[in-house]
Amino acid sequence: MNKRTEQIKSIRPTIEVDNSKSTNFEIFQSITLRPILKFQNDVIIALVNNHLAEHKIVVKNLTDHKKTERIHEIVKANLQLKQLFTGIVIGYFTDEELAFYLENKKEVVKRIITMLLERVCSQLSSLNF
Repeated sequence: MNKRTEQIKSIRPTIEVDNSKSTNFEIFQSITLRPILKFQNDVIIALVNNHLAEHKIVVKNLTDHKKTERIHEIVKANLQLKQLFTGIVIGYFTDEELAFYLENKKEVVKRIITMLLERVCSQLSSLNF
């Protein structure tokens, strides 16, 4: 294992998951994506808050369900934002994980965005609407 890989793995939070009956994508999601998203949580929330402020998006009077829908719309409709979020995850891939990503780019990006949206929407109170 090279030095960069060791350093990357050492800073990731450990998440215990039973992967005995999982597909390669589910294993990648559990071992790689979940810990990186957890590690990058504060950055993700800060970027969402910055985007909301820059674009003057205010939804104070909406229900949590409507806020969740709005966050999904914002991220899915904004290619730059999706690429930014994908990039802050990819930057923490090891060489092996990057190779897996490059072979399965579409599916991995889909999982990154889905998981990221779940994470953000579960923390609506951390957002500055």
